[in-house]
Amino acid sequence: MENQNPLPPDTNTLPKNGHPKTVMLSTNGTLFWRVFVPIFGTVFISGFLLAFWLTDEEDFYLPFPVLWIRLFLLFILATWLWWIRSTLWRLKRVDADDTHLYVTNYWTTVRYPWQDVARIEEKKRLNRRVVNFWLRAPGRFGQVISFLPSSFFDEWMAERKRSGQK
Repeated sequence: MENQNPLPPDTNTLPKNGHPKTVMLSTNGTLFWRVFVPIFGTVFISGFLLAFWLTDEEDFYLPFPVLWIRLFLLFILATWLWWIRSTLWRLKRVDADDTHLYVTNYWTTVRYPWQDVARIEEKKRLNRRVVNFWLRAPGRFGQVISFLPSSFFDEWMAERKRSGQK
């Protein structure tokens, strides 16, 4: 026990064991948009729908049939689920190092070599910047990997291009 040396305070001098440093390219807000918003919205709309479906028609004092409200709320729920599936569910968390791109949907993580990325494009969706990595061939998550970029995404990509890696 006496022969233990304390770790140096600066960990940059420690050996990397041949592994490059991984950088998170997507923002931490991805977890909020990918998990919290779909679950909260679906539970809220479903609860409202169940309240209208399980309450007797005699308890409502409406000038029109309650079935209209029930069908409208069912349509709202179906539209919400379609919107979640087509927009928010596509967002992934993306990490990268000098050789690979790591993509996760918070349940499964997949590693792609940078050579598999055909092009990178940016778009505005819901007033948010979304980056798409187009793969040369479809992978586990499809051919397009979409994510919300972090604040240092541009800097990391510019540094990578300057060094001639992509």
